[in-house]
Amino acid sequence: MKKFEILRYLKRFSLLIFLVSLAGAAAIYLYADGRQKYTASVIIRYTNDGISDGYTPDGSELDVNEIYSSTVISQAMDALGASGRLSTIRSNISVTPVISEDQQTINEALLQKGEEVTYFPDTYKVSLVVDGEQGAGYARNMLDAIIQSYCTYYTEKYVEQKLSLNPSSGLLDNGYDYYECIRILENDTNEMQDYLLSKREHYPNFRSSRTGYTYADLCDIYSDFKKYTIPALYAYVLNGPQVRDGTVLQEYLANTIETAKQNEQITTEQRDSLWSLTDQYVYKNADLLQNYFTDRGEVVSSDYILNNIELEGAGDKAQTTYDGLVLKLVSLEQQVASSQIDRQFQEEILQSFRNVDFGGTGEQHAKMESMINDYEAQLKSYYEIINTSSKELNLYISADYLKMISSVQVAAAINVKLYLMLALVLFFVIGCCGAILLGRISDAVDYLLYVDKKTGLPNREKLNVYITGMADRILPEDYTCFALQLDNLTEMSRRFGYHVGDGILKDFSGLLQLMGDTDGTVGYNGAGKFLAFFDECSTRKAEVMIRILQSQVDEYNKLNPEYPILFTAAWATTSEEELYHVRDLVRCAQKKMSLIAEEGGAEEGGAVLAGMERGEA
Repeated sequence: MKKFEILRYLKRFSLLIFLVSLAGAAAIYLYADGRQKYTASVIIRYTNDGISDGYTPDGSELDVNEIYSSTVISQAMDALGASGRLSTIRSNISVTPVISEDQQTINEALLQKGEEVTYFPDTYKVSLVVDGEQGAGYARNMLDAIIQSYCTYYTEKYVEQKLSLNPSSGLLDNGYDYYECIRILENDTNEMQDYLLSKREHYPNFRSSRTGYTYADLCDIYSDFKKYTIPALYAYVLNGPQVRDGTVLQEYLANTIETAKQNEQITTEQRDSLWSLTDQYVYKNADLLQNYFTDRGEVVSSDYILNNIELEGAGDKAQTTYDGLVLKLVSLEQQVASSQIDRQFQEEILQSFRNVDFGGTGEQHAKMESMINDYEAQLKSYYEIINTSSKELNLYISADYLKMISSVQVAAAINVKLYLMLALVLFFVIGCCGAILLGRISDAVDYLLYVDKKTGLPNREKLNVYITGMADRILPEDYTCFALQLDNLTEMSRRFGYHVGDGILKDFSGLLQLMGDTDGTVGYNGAGKFLAFFDECSTRKAEVMIRILQSQVDEYNKLNPEYPILFTAAWATTSEEELYHVRDLVRCAQKKMSLIAEEGGAEEGGAVLAGMERGEA
């Protein structure tokens, strides 16, 4: 059997090693990638004053579970344009408090003593886990959208109320008369303007980076609506007048006027009651005036009184109970006056529409409807601007109460690149081991099936396999087939026994294995006959190879004069014989060797050579 040569096995099965390494690495990659998960995490901190006691800015208890509430997740998915099940994202979010080691030690010590832990963490780690197929970018973007959505939600709920003044739309389709539509749109405009005035007062320097507007700009827009557009709508609806159904409209106005009268009466009663309460408050506290006189009856100046109030800690913005009563009284007075003005206007409108069942032409109605629809669309478009600006404001305000301590970080659960490198190394080693094992098994199979046990050369079956494999090929130039025969094998075995004959056969086979300076195939064909095949072997080179073999045999015979080697050799070369099929070449070489045997064979200690052209001994 062949020697155990690792490099020969690795070289022989190099392609198999490569394929095993590639297939194994691909399998590990697919396995790791299929089970990959990405965890996006960010650390947030609540910064309002009451957070140490677990309270939000408005004094309610903090609930960090709101971070993954349906409202927050839904807004985040809408902002990101993501699809999928909301419950899946919610179930993969976790919020854990971040507590320092020192504080953790204190908490554990208190628990061991049986005391209550009053510490409330202000820092939390928010984590989102997504499947590998969604990617690290999706995890980062989704968590970032969730945190931004939560900041807006937190501010709107606990700091700044969200915008809820959604303008009316589709009024004409809902059956309202023209005047009713204008009235509703005017109310929407007034409410939005009041909202914008409040924002302008509290945030005069805020400008939205998304819309480019300040609240002062938006106030001016709505002020123009009230100043120009609303009067134009009223003027046009009264010109005609423009009425869809006079009976219904008159009933609406009559009911509105009656409701206004009732509200005025209630508000007036509240105002009068408050006047009486104010008078009683002044009367009951009249004795406090003596505190503002000296012992000699001198009146103390107002500056002295105010300084005392400041020293007592009331402050310049402090309000007494009397101040509250006066402010409430002013508010009720304003409501009564405003209601009276509006009611008088409604009564005038009712007079304009009295006894009108259907006013205006079709063309006028079409224009009226177009004006109303345009105004609705304009209000809606500006509402979107205000809504966007308000959301940005809430996000801006949230920075004072909720901060991101770190940016969103994404970590993979499985280091796929590391697994891939390890897989390549592992399966390369496995491939090498498999190649060595297969090579050694192949050597064992070849030895059992295709190696002659006496000579150690490929046997007749192996030669048949080789010839069959070459049969369908056109042989190259200077391809040579040798036919050799050990002439005295039978005689040596008969005279000295089979062990001597087997020894001569084995020694001669060893010399044949050394033929040539290139790789070739040398095999034992049985009954003392051999076949050898060599590429790039011309006739001249074949003759030289046989002469070298003869010299080696001569040296052997000198050392073993009692058991000499006698052999006959012949060869056939493709370029000389013009035979380019292996079977034809083998038959030619064997025929030459048979001719030599018929002419007398070999002499003692020598060999008979057969050239391809001559066939001479």
